[in-house]
This record gives sequence, C-alpha cells and structure tokens, in this order.
Amino acid sequence: MDQTPRTTKALLLGIFGAGAFYAALVAFQGKWDDPSVLIAILVECGLLYGSLYRKAPEIPEILTFLLAALLLPIFSALLGILTEITIMASAGLIIYPAVMSRPRFPLTKRAVTSGIIIGVIMTFLGIYLALKIGVVYFIGAELLGALLLGAYGRYTPEENTIVVSIANSSAYISVGVLVAFPAIAIFTPPSYADAVITYPFIVIVTGLSALFGLILLFPFREQFEKDPWPQVVPQANCIVSLAADPNSKENVVGGMVTSASWMGTTRFLESITASNLSSLPQALAPIIPAAGNVPNWIGVTNSPLLAGVGYFVGWKRTLTIALGTLVTVLIWVLVEGATPIEYGEHLHRPEIIYLVLGVFVAVILNDIVSSRAKDLTPEEFEKQARNHKNTLNGKSQEMHLIDKPHKAEEIQELLRVRTELFSIEALMEEIRWMVKDPRGYMRSKRGRLPPWVAFTSLALFVVVGIVVFSALRPFLNISIPWLLFLIGAPLAMVSAYFTARAISETGMLAGYISDIIAIPAILLFRTTFQSITTFMAMLGGLQDAAIALLVHLKLGRITGVKARSIVKAVAIGMALGTSIGSMITYLLYRTYGFGGAEFPAPVSQLFGFLVTSITHIGNFQLPGADQLPGMPIYLAFAYLMTFAIIGYIAGRELNRRGFSAISLAVGLLIPPTTSVTLLIGGALHYWVDRKKRAEALNSEAIAACEKSVEKTSQVLSGVVAGEAIVTVFVVVLAAFAMII
Repeated sequence: MDQTPRTTKALLLGIFGAGAFYAALVAFQGKWDDPSVLIAILVECGLLYGSLYRKAPEIPEILTFLLAALLLPIFSALLGILTEITIMASAGLIIYPAVMSRPRFPLTKRAVTSGIIIGVIMTFLGIYLALKIGVVYFIGAELLGALLLGAYGRYTPEENTIVVSIANSSAYISVGVLVAFPAIAIFTPPSYADAVITYPFIVIVTGLSALFGLILLFPFREQFEKDPWPQVVPQANCIVSLAADPNSKENVVGGMVTSASWMGTTRFLESITASNLSSLPQALAPIIPAAGNVPNWIGVTNSPLLAGVGYFVGWKRTLTIALGTLVTVLIWVLVEGATPIEYGEHLHRPEIIYLVLGVFVAVILNDIVSSRAKDLTPEEFEKQARNHKNTLNGKSQEMHLIDKPHKAEEIQELLRVRTELFSIEALMEEIRWMVKDPRGYMRSKRGRLPPWVAFTSLALFVVVGIVVFSALRPFLNISIPWLLFLIGAPLAMVSAYFTARAISETGMLAGYISDIIAIPAILLFRTTFQSITTFMAMLGGLQDAAIALLVHLKLGRITGVKARSIVKAVAIGMALGTSIGSMITYLLYRTYGFGGAEFPAPVSQLFGFLVTSITHIGNFQLPGADQLPGMPIYLAFAYLMTFAIIGYIAGRELNRRGFSAISLAVGLLIPPTTSVTLLIGGALHYWVDRKKRAEALNSEAIAACEKSVEKTSQVLSGVVAGEAIVTVFVVVLAAFAMII
C-alpha cells in the first residue's frame, strides 16, 4: 500500500507539472525536433506518473535515478544538445527520489538537504581558494552542518557526518579537475578559450572523473584503516563535541552575519559609486587620485574570508607566503622598474617561474627522502598511539558491526566461488549475484568489494575516455591519443594509492606520479597544450574522487556511520560537484576571467609553464629565454638557473627549519594584496597561540584559553562562509546580467 503523504504528492505534482508544461511550451514554439525538449517532456511525464502511482523508491531505484541524473547532462553534452531544459530534467531526477524516499537514519532528508546547501558553499569556497591562492582548506562544513541541523530539530553527529561527506566530496571533485580550465584560459588565445571553456566541457571532464574514480580505492580501504589520519580525527572530534556545545551555533552565526554584512555593504557601494573597493590603495583613488596609479594587485584585499583562511593556515605558513610575495615585489621593482603592469604579465616573468620550480624540486625531494620510520618525539608518539584507538566521550571509536549469517543455501555457492576464484564462471556468478541482490552481496562480503571492481572501473574510464576524446572529439582541438589513456590511467591508480597513503599517515597531499605523465605525453605524442591539460585534469579528478571516499569512510567509522551510508553521501556530493561545481567554475570564468589579479590561478600558472617548458625542451629551446631579448643563450641559461638554485636552497632550508616550502611557492605566485590579507589572519593566529602558551602553567587559564581558541575558530568559520555566500550571490547576479 502506498503511504506517501498527500502533501508530498501535491508538491511533486506541482514541480513536475510545471516542468512538463514549460517543456511543452518550448516544443510548441517550434522546437519539436529538438531532442533535449523531447527528452525533458518524457522525463517530466514519467516523474508525474511516478508521483501519482508509484511507491516510495528503494535503494536500487534511488541509485538508478541519481546515475541517470548524472549521465543525462554528460551524454547530452557529448551529443551537443545540452540546454537549460536538460538541466531541468536532470534536476527532476534528483528531486523525485529525494522527496519520495523514506530515508533511514542517518541518511535523512534533512541531512541530505543540509549537505546540498552547504555543499554549494563549500564547493564555491574550494574553487575560490584554488583560483585565489592555489591552496584549499575545507573549513567549517561541520559547523555549518550543526547550524542547519539544529534549526530543524535535534543535532546528531551521525547526520552531520552525512552533511560533511556530501559537502566536502562536492568540493573535492570540483577542485580536482580545476587546473585544466584556468590553464587553457591563460595559455591559449582568448578567442579559443572562450569557445572551448563551456559548461558542457566542464561537466564532461568533471563527471567522467567522479563517476569512475568513486570506487577506485574502495576495495583497498582496509589497508588504510589503522593509519592515524591526522586531518580526519580532529574533524570527527569536532562533529561529536558539537552536540555538547550550545554556543557553537551563535558563534558561527555571528561571524557569518558580520562577514556577509560587510561584504554586502561593500558590493552595494561599488554598484552605486562605480568605484573599486576590492583593495587598498585602489579604493582611495576617488579621494587620492595618485592611488589609482598603483597596480590593483599591490596593497591589501578587502576580504574577511582570506583573513579567516590566514588564521586557519597558521602564522608560520602565512609568514612564509609573505616572504615569497616580498621577493616578487622586489622583482617588480628591480627588474620591471615598478611599472603599472597587469598581474598576469608580471607573473609570467621567468625569474619568478624558475624560483617556483626550484622550490617545487625541494618539496618533491623532501617528500621522497623523508622516511616513514622517522624518529618521533614523545608527544608525536603519544598522538599517533591515541589515533590508532581514539576515544570520544569515553567510548571507543573502533566499531564492530555484526553481519547476518549466510543462508544455508548460499554456503555451497560461496565455497565454489572461493575454490574457482580466478575462473570466468565464478566471476560471472559473482557479477550476477552483485546485480541481483546488491545488499545481500555486500552483507555477505562484510562491506568489502573485490579488487576486480576497481580495475573494471578504471577500464571503463579508459574506454569512455577513448570514445569521447579520441573518437567523437566534440570539443574544439581537444584530441587525446588512445594510447595515452592506456598508459596514463594505470599510473593514475598507482598515484591515487600512494597519495592516499601520504594523506592517511601525514595529513599532507604529496602525489606527483600522475603529473610525471605529462613528460612522455608531450615529448612522445606531440599533442596540443589543451589536450594534455584536459587529460591531466581528468587523472587528477579520478584520484581526488577516490581519496574523497576513503577520507569520509574513515570519518564515518569514527563517528559511527556505516560505510554504505557514506558511499551514498559521497555519490550525492560527486553529482553535486559535477552539476553545480561545474556551473560555479563556468560563471567565475565568464564573470572575472582567469590569470589576472582577481583569480591568478597559481597552480594552473605553474602547470601551464611546465607543459610549455617541456614542449620548448623537446624543440631544443630554453624555456623563458624569449623574455630576455638580446641576452646570449649561455648567459640566459646561467641567469635563470641561478634563480632555480636559489629557489631550491630556500625551499630546502625552510623544510629543515620546520617551515612550509610549498607556502613559499604559493607566495611567489599570488598577488601581494592576497598575501597581506592572509598575513592579517596569521597575525591573529600568532596572538592566540602566544596567549595560549603564556597561560600554559595555570589549569583554569588553560581551560578558558581553549574555550577562547575554539570560539575564535567558530567565529572565523562563519566569517569565511559569510563572504562565500555573498560572493556566490554576486557571481550569479553578474551571470544573469550578462545573459540579459
């Protein structure tokens, strides 16, 4: 018997009825031959029928709807029929199971809804930071989750885990593929970049990476279970402790309102005065005309968000970033004569790029040389020992799930499959079992998947990639050789494994194997810049999607959420990143462009220079020598190598002294306005840290100081989210203005 409430049915009838009416209206305007319109009519009518006569969908049906919602825009883009009608139909395929389903705790409707709302904010924040400073910090998703969940009832850590899994997974995949689009915008002619960087192109690259990367490392997750996961454990502690902290919501809301009010007022004043208030001293130009002669990338950015990020980054890293920025300012003064040039032109100076390459080499060598069995201080040993068996509120985090025993009739078949493990017949039997009864299959396997599932996903990625980018080639001048997919995809899996190992043990991202593929790809295949950049972005997205699932499986294990719920939440996040994340990237490009002072995209700048440099080397040319006119080639080589050596020595010495060498590279690549604002947040972090150390002898003072630190973190998380919300709103308004 169908027990769906009448109000739910009425809501769905209104939504899908309006969708079917709009699609029919478009068709009657002379577009009956448009496949996207016909598909939309069929989808909306099918959803109308389901809303009236179908029962609540079960898990297999829900997954089918989500998969269809993801594949519809991808294949529509491949066929060249992706329109707003298609997006409407895809959204309907997500809305139907979300509203009709009977959710099981903790994958409740309010958890999924909150996860999607916060996912939009976190995805924008991730893309914004990646384009702004090149380093991404996923800040405050659990605090925002607690805020929304508390507004609709009692807060539970399990539901907040679902919220965080959806939100951060969306940001992971959106940032993972981001390097390609700014690189194409910066290193190809503007007319070509405008033609190729379209919403369908971004959706294809993101969607294929998310779809096939999701379960890439899932069969190997037990090999990471006992690792300390230094980034995940604190987040899990925060999720659980929020249940006992009634003041956390007020702190987050206060920071959010303050930041949003400040940025909203600033944006409003900009719109009515036609002035630029985004940075000082440029904002003083109407009062002091001479201030207008200073480049807009010199000064300090009007951004509470960046100041908040500076606090979370820490004073050591922000100080190192500021050191790198000081070097670029000296190059601007001494080499470029302090002329008012555009930031993109300044950033392409070979002196800066070679300094960054030297630092980058120091970072890689440090990662290689660093031993996993290094000597630990007593504090580090104690911390890692605790992480192997963490406790929250006095309860062990090591959870044991008791599965249902096998049925008697299943035992003989299980024994046969085990004895014929490598036979085709056994494999086909296992596949049939998996398709026929996925829940029973996973229960019998105790939540484990065999390794062949990961290799099958990788093989499908190769096949689909070859079909799209080698055979169909729907995007202008982007053709990836089929042999490159065969060589690159397995290496990407190896890179994903070792990158996951680095994150699980150290909390740091240190994977370079997939990037090395760029060298043979350029030298042997002679493919275009945009093709190799797209291919590398897909490999990066594949890797990040796999790591995102591992990270949140560990988070769920600590907070008591079963793996199947985490997988579903991450899948929702991947779909969100593919649709909304791609839209955010596209709107930012159309509104602001990439490569300038607003969004310098430092990682894309460095990657683009590496790709073009390898091309020059293959043609027996010295990269960057073309910007040193009149200088003999041997002097140019010595001059540029000097900067590379200086960068290497500086990076090595920073690593030895406990500072972050990669932060120096970030400082060399971002505008001074950005690094100065980060430094403000770093100074606040130093003050709080110093106060905490000064009161370390008094137990009561320690407790008060820890509360103060926690409150500061909560307020600044709200500050970061507040500006992100306002900026999303401004970008969407600007996009609509362009369309109108």
